[in-house]
Amino acid sequence: MNIKPSQFEVLSKLVDVSTVRHRVIANNIANVNTPGFKRMELHFEETLATQMKREGRINASVVSAEVRADKKSPARVDGNNVDIDGEMGAMQKNSMLHNTYLQIINNRVAQMRQAITGR
Repeated sequence: MNIKPSQFEVLSKLVDVSTVRHRVIANNIANVNTPGFKRMELHFEETLATQMKREGRINASVVSAEVRADKKSPARVDGNNVDIDGEMGAMQKNSMLHNTYLQIINNRVAQMRQAITGR
């Protein structure tokens, strides 16, 4: 399978974004009992999809992740809107995606190494 340098750039960006998302989710979990805390969300995939539709290709260098407060989720009496079960699920999903991105990169590098060395 052919892989272009730009694909490495996209995969690298996805790893970076999943790392930032992990920190955002961990912060939400840490503040689950903080009165008035509003959970934060990382927005990236929507921006990436919009750019892809507009340009017909992915240019990871111009797409950035944005952390925003979640104002749509219902808040408890104390004003906190963190749902611990939802955050734990999001953490699990993000971890799986992060590992998948890394595995794809590792597989591609191994294929390239094998092609170069002939082994």
